[in-house]
Amino acid sequence: MRALLVHNASSGTRPVPRAALEAVLESAGFDVAYCSHRDEDLGAALARGFDLVVAAGGDGTVADVVSGLENVEIPVGILPLGGSNNIALALGVDADWRDLPARWSLDAWTRLDRGEADGPWGRRPFVEAVGSGVLTEAAEAAEEQPRTAVEKQANGRAAFCAALRQADPFPCAIDADGWSWAGPCLMVEVLNVPVVGSRLGLSSSGSAGDGLLDVVIVTPDDRDALLAWAEQPDNTRPPLGARTTRAARLTVHDRPFRLDDRSPDESLAGEVDVRLRPSWVKVLKPGRRR
Repeated sequence: MRALLVHNASSGTRPVPRAALEAVLESAGFDVAYCSHRDEDLGAALARGFDLVVAAGGDGTVADVVSGLENVEIPVGILPLGGSNNIALALGVDADWRDLPARWSLDAWTRLDRGEADGPWGRRPFVEAVGSGVLTEAAEAAEEQPRTAVEKQANGRAAFCAALRQADPFPCAIDADGWSWAGPCLMVEVLNVPVVGSRLGLSSSGSAGDGLLDVVIVTPDDRDALLAWAEQPDNTRPPLGARTTRAARLTVHDRPFRLDDRSPDESLAGEVDVRLRPSWVKVLKPGRRR
Protein backbone atom coordinates (compact mmCIF):
# COMPACT_ATOMS: atom_id res chain seq x y z
CA MET A 1 0.00 0.00 0.00
CA ARG A 2 1.21 3.48 -0.86
CA ALA A 3 1.36 5.85 2.10
CA LEU A 4 2.15 9.56 2.19
CA LEU A 5 4.03 10.37 5.40
CA VAL A 6 3.46 13.99 6.48
CA HIS A 7 6.01 14.60 9.23
CA ASN A 8 6.59 17.52 11.57
CA ALA A 9 10.23 16.96 12.49
CA SER A 10 10.02 19.33 15.47
CA SER A 11 6.92 17.84 17.15
CA GLY A 12 7.15 16.98 20.80
CA THR A 13 9.86 17.40 23.37
CA ARG A 14 11.82 14.50 21.87
CA PRO A 15 11.36 14.79 18.09
CA VAL A 16 11.23 11.52 16.15
CA PRO A 17 13.52 11.40 13.09
CA ARG A 18 12.24 10.66 9.61
CA ALA A 19 14.22 7.43 9.31
CA ALA A 20 12.60 5.92 12.40
CA LEU A 21 9.11 6.65 11.10
CA GLU A 22 9.85 5.28 7.65
CA ALA A 23 11.34 2.11 9.12
CA VAL A 24 8.24 1.36 11.20
CA LEU A 25 5.88 2.07 8.31
CA GLU A 26 7.89 -0.03 5.87
CA SER A 27 8.05 -2.93 8.32
CA ALA A 28 4.23 -2.78 8.45
CA GLY A 29 4.09 -3.18 4.68
CA PHE A 30 3.73 0.40 3.45
CA ASP A 31 5.51 1.93 0.47
CA VAL A 32 6.32 5.38 1.88
CA ALA A 33 6.57 8.79 0.21
CA TYR A 34 7.75 11.61 2.49
CA CYS A 35 6.48 15.17 2.93
CA SER A 36 7.94 17.60 5.47
CA HIS A 37 5.00 19.38 7.06
CA ARG A 38 6.70 22.75 7.43
CA ASP A 39 9.04 22.75 4.44
CA GLU A 40 7.05 21.32 1.53
CA ASP A 41 3.79 22.05 -0.31
CA LEU A 42 1.30 20.01 1.69
CA GLY A 43 -1.60 20.67 -0.67
CA ALA A 44 0.33 19.39 -3.67
CA ALA A 45 1.45 16.30 -1.76
CA LEU A 46 -2.09 15.48 -0.60
CA ALA A 47 -3.39 15.80 -4.16
CA ARG A 48 -1.21 12.91 -5.33
CA GLY A 49 -2.64 9.40 -5.33
CA PHE A 50 -2.10 7.37 -2.17
CA ASP A 51 -3.91 4.60 -0.32
CA LEU A 52 -3.27 6.27 3.03
CA VAL A 53 -2.05 9.58 4.44
CA VAL A 54 -0.06 9.37 7.68
CA ALA A 55 0.03 12.46 9.91
CA ALA A 56 3.09 12.18 12.15
CA GLY A 57 3.17 15.08 14.58
CA GLY A 58 1.03 16.96 17.05
CA ASP A 59 -2.46 18.39 16.76
CA GLY A 60 -1.32 21.13 14.38
CA THR A 61 0.04 18.61 11.90
CA VAL A 62 -3.05 16.42 12.15
CA ALA A 63 -5.35 19.43 11.69
CA ASP A 64 -3.47 20.64 8.62
CA VAL A 65 -3.58 17.20 7.01
CA VAL A 66 -7.25 16.64 7.81
CA SER A 67 -8.27 20.14 6.71
CA GLY A 68 -6.31 19.98 3.46
CA LEU A 69 -7.44 16.53 2.33
CA GLU A 70 -9.72 16.87 -0.71
CA ASN A 71 -10.25 13.17 -1.44
CA VAL A 72 -11.92 12.11 1.79
CA GLU A 73 -12.10 8.49 0.65
CA ILE A 74 -8.39 8.29 1.48
CA PRO A 75 -8.08 7.41 5.19
CA VAL A 76 -5.72 9.14 7.59
CA GLY A 77 -3.45 7.35 10.03
CA ILE A 78 -2.30 9.37 13.04
CA LEU A 79 1.11 8.86 14.64
CA PRO A 80 0.76 11.06 17.76
CA LEU A 81 4.11 12.76 18.38
CA GLY A 82 3.02 16.05 19.97
CA GLY A 83 2.68 17.24 23.52
CA SER A 84 -1.11 17.03 23.87
CA ASN A 85 -2.36 14.89 20.97
CA ASN A 86 -5.93 15.93 21.69
CA ILE A 87 -7.34 14.74 18.38
CA ALA A 88 -5.77 11.30 18.73
CA LEU A 89 -6.99 11.06 22.32
CA ALA A 90 -10.55 12.00 21.36
CA LEU A 91 -10.59 9.37 18.61
CA GLY A 92 -9.11 6.59 20.72
CA VAL A 93 -5.88 6.36 18.71
CA ASP A 94 -3.50 7.80 21.30
CA ALA A 95 -1.01 4.96 21.70
CA ASP A 96 2.71 4.41 21.23
CA TRP A 97 3.28 5.44 17.63
CA ARG A 98 5.62 2.49 17.03
CA ASP A 99 2.78 0.01 17.58
CA LEU A 100 0.12 1.65 15.43
CA PRO A 101 1.03 0.98 11.76
CA ALA A 102 1.06 -2.81 12.20
CA ARG A 103 -2.45 -2.55 13.69
CA TRP A 104 -4.00 -0.49 10.89
CA SER A 105 -6.53 -1.81 8.39
CA LEU A 106 -7.96 0.47 5.72
CA ASP A 107 -11.40 -0.91 6.54
CA ALA A 108 -11.26 -0.04 10.26
CA TRP A 109 -11.78 3.67 10.79
CA THR A 110 -13.67 6.26 12.78
CA ARG A 111 -15.24 9.52 11.63
CA LEU A 112 -13.62 12.89 12.26
CA ASP A 113 -15.62 16.01 11.44
CA ARG A 114 -13.98 19.15 10.05
CA GLY A 115 -14.97 22.75 10.69
CA GLU A 116 -14.58 26.15 9.10
CA ALA A 117 -14.95 29.68 10.44
CA ASP A 118 -15.71 32.91 8.59
CA GLY A 119 -14.40 35.94 10.46
CA PRO A 120 -12.71 39.31 9.95
CA TRP A 121 -9.69 37.38 8.62
CA GLY A 122 -11.73 35.53 5.94
CA ARG A 123 -12.47 31.80 5.92
CA ARG A 124 -10.23 29.43 7.88
CA PRO A 125 -10.50 25.70 8.58
CA PHE A 126 -10.28 24.17 12.04
CA VAL A 127 -10.52 20.73 13.62
CA GLU A 128 -10.34 21.17 17.40
CA ALA A 129 -12.17 24.36 18.38
CA VAL A 130 -12.89 28.04 17.89
CA GLY A 131 -12.85 30.13 21.03
CA SER A 132 -12.06 33.30 22.90
CA GLY A 133 -11.09 34.15 26.45
CA VAL A 134 -9.23 32.12 29.06
CA LEU A 135 -8.03 29.22 26.92
CA THR A 136 -6.73 31.60 24.25
CA GLU A 137 -4.88 33.66 26.85
CA ALA A 138 -3.44 30.53 28.47
CA ALA A 139 -2.10 29.28 25.14
CA GLU A 140 -0.14 32.50 24.76
CA ALA A 141 1.15 32.47 28.35
CA ALA A 142 2.27 28.83 28.70
CA GLU A 143 5.97 28.43 29.43
CA GLU A 144 7.94 27.53 26.34
CA GLN A 145 10.58 24.83 25.84
CA PRO A 146 9.52 22.16 28.37
CA ARG A 147 11.87 19.22 28.78
CA THR A 148 9.24 16.48 28.68
CA ALA A 149 5.66 15.96 27.49
CA VAL A 150 4.55 15.70 31.12
CA GLU A 151 6.16 19.05 31.88
CA LYS A 152 4.54 20.62 28.83
CA GLN A 153 1.11 19.43 29.93
CA ALA A 154 1.69 20.67 33.48
CA ASN A 155 2.83 24.07 32.19
CA GLY A 156 -0.22 24.38 29.97
CA ARG A 157 -2.62 23.49 32.75
CA ALA A 158 -0.91 25.88 35.16
CA ALA A 159 -1.23 28.66 32.58
CA PHE A 160 -4.92 27.84 32.13
CA CYS A 161 -5.58 27.99 35.88
CA ALA A 162 -3.63 31.26 36.22
CA ALA A 163 -5.55 32.83 33.33
CA LEU A 164 -8.86 31.64 34.79
CA ARG A 165 -8.09 33.13 38.21
CA GLN A 166 -7.19 36.51 36.72
CA ALA A 167 -9.74 36.70 33.90
CA ASP A 168 -12.01 39.71 33.58
CA PRO A 169 -15.46 39.17 32.07
CA PHE A 170 -16.18 40.33 28.53
CA PRO A 171 -19.46 40.57 26.62
CA CYS A 172 -20.27 37.68 24.30
CA ALA A 173 -23.26 36.72 22.16
CA ILE A 174 -24.02 33.38 20.51
CA ASP A 175 -26.68 32.62 17.91
CA ALA A 176 -26.99 28.88 17.27
CA ASP A 177 -29.48 26.31 15.95
CA GLY A 178 -32.65 26.93 17.94
CA TRP A 179 -31.04 28.81 20.81
CA SER A 180 -29.09 31.94 21.64
CA TRP A 181 -27.17 33.35 24.58
CA ALA A 182 -25.72 36.72 25.51
CA GLY A 183 -23.95 38.00 28.59
CA PRO A 184 -20.62 38.40 30.35
CA CYS A 185 -18.27 35.43 30.13
CA LEU A 186 -14.70 34.44 30.88
CA MET A 187 -14.42 31.99 28.02
CA VAL A 188 -16.43 30.65 25.12
CA GLU A 189 -15.43 27.58 23.12
CA VAL A 190 -17.11 25.98 20.12
CA LEU A 191 -15.71 22.45 20.16
CA ASN A 192 -15.49 19.90 17.39
CA VAL A 193 -13.11 17.80 19.50
CA PRO A 194 -14.09 17.52 23.19
CA VAL A 195 -10.47 17.67 24.40
CA VAL A 196 -8.55 20.93 23.94
CA GLY A 197 -5.56 22.81 25.30
CA SER A 198 -3.41 20.72 27.62
CA ARG A 199 -5.67 17.67 27.46
CA LEU A 200 -8.61 19.46 29.05
CA GLY A 201 -11.82 17.52 28.40
CA LEU A 202 -14.19 20.48 28.43
CA SER A 203 -17.11 18.51 27.02
CA SER A 204 -18.01 15.19 28.59
CA SER A 205 -20.78 14.39 26.11
CA GLY A 206 -19.27 15.44 22.79
CA SER A 207 -17.67 13.33 20.09
CA ALA A 208 -15.30 14.28 17.28
CA GLY A 209 -17.51 12.56 14.72
CA ASP A 210 -21.12 13.09 15.80
CA GLY A 211 -21.94 15.84 13.29
CA LEU A 212 -22.39 18.40 16.07
CA LEU A 213 -20.42 21.22 17.66
CA ASP A 214 -20.39 21.56 21.45
CA VAL A 215 -20.57 25.08 22.88
CA VAL A 216 -19.08 25.65 26.33
CA ILE A 217 -19.69 29.02 28.00
CA VAL A 218 -17.84 29.97 31.19
CA THR A 219 -19.45 32.81 33.14
CA PRO A 220 -17.99 34.57 36.20
CA ASP A 221 -20.21 32.40 38.39
CA ASP A 222 -18.55 29.28 36.94
CA ARG A 223 -15.01 30.37 37.77
CA ASP A 224 -14.50 28.55 41.08
CA ALA A 225 -16.02 25.25 39.95
CA LEU A 226 -14.03 25.20 36.72
CA LEU A 227 -10.84 26.12 38.55
CA ALA A 228 -11.28 23.27 41.05
CA TRP A 229 -11.78 20.84 38.17
CA ALA A 230 -8.91 22.20 36.06
CA GLU A 231 -6.42 21.64 38.86
CA GLN A 232 -7.08 17.86 38.59
CA PRO A 233 -9.03 17.27 35.37
CA ASP A 234 -7.98 13.73 34.48
CA ASN A 235 -10.72 11.10 34.67
CA THR A 236 -13.26 13.56 36.06
CA ARG A 237 -16.25 15.17 34.39
CA PRO A 238 -16.10 18.92 33.80
CA PRO A 239 -18.51 20.95 35.93
CA LEU A 240 -20.10 22.73 32.96
CA GLY A 241 -22.63 21.40 30.51
CA ALA A 242 -22.30 21.91 26.78
CA ARG A 243 -24.97 22.95 24.29
CA THR A 244 -24.95 21.48 20.80
CA THR A 245 -25.39 23.01 17.38
CA ARG A 246 -24.37 22.44 13.78
CA ALA A 247 -23.45 26.09 13.29
CA ALA A 248 -23.10 29.20 15.44
CA ARG A 249 -22.34 32.89 15.17
CA LEU A 250 -20.05 34.21 17.90
CA THR A 251 -19.83 37.92 18.62
CA VAL A 252 -16.90 39.07 20.75
CA HIS A 253 -15.46 42.56 20.40
CA ASP A 254 -13.03 42.77 23.31
CA ARG A 255 -10.92 39.64 22.83
CA PRO A 256 -9.17 37.90 19.92
CA PHE A 257 -10.41 34.58 18.59
CA ARG A 258 -8.40 31.37 18.46
CA LEU A 259 -8.79 28.64 15.85
CA ASP A 260 -7.34 25.36 17.12
CA ASP A 261 -4.06 26.44 18.77
CA ARG A 262 -3.48 29.81 17.10
CA SER A 263 -5.12 33.17 16.48
CA PRO A 264 -5.46 34.17 12.81
CA ASP A 265 -4.96 37.82 13.79
CA GLU A 266 -4.85 39.04 17.39
CA SER A 267 -5.87 42.54 16.30
CA LEU A 268 -9.20 41.34 14.87
CA ALA A 269 -12.41 40.60 16.76
CA GLY A 270 -16.11 40.90 15.98
CA GLU A 271 -18.39 38.27 14.44
CA VAL A 272 -17.34 34.74 13.52
CA ASP A 273 -19.59 32.21 11.79
CA VAL A 274 -18.62 28.66 12.75
CA ARG A 275 -19.90 25.51 11.05
CA LEU A 276 -19.04 21.94 10.20
CA ARG A 277 -17.94 21.23 6.66
CA PRO A 278 -20.18 18.87 4.65
CA SER A 279 -17.44 16.26 4.23
CA TRP A 280 -15.61 14.45 7.02
CA VAL A 281 -12.54 12.22 7.03
CA LYS A 282 -11.79 8.63 7.98
CA VAL A 283 -9.17 8.13 10.70
CA LEU A 284 -7.81 4.63 11.12
CA LYS A 285 -8.48 2.88 14.43
CA PRO A 286 -5.89 0.35 15.58
CA GLY A 287 -6.97 -3.25 15.83
CA ARG A 288 -4.97 -6.40 16.38
CA ARG A 289 -1.42 -6.53 15.09
CA ARG A 290 -1.28 -7.89 11.54
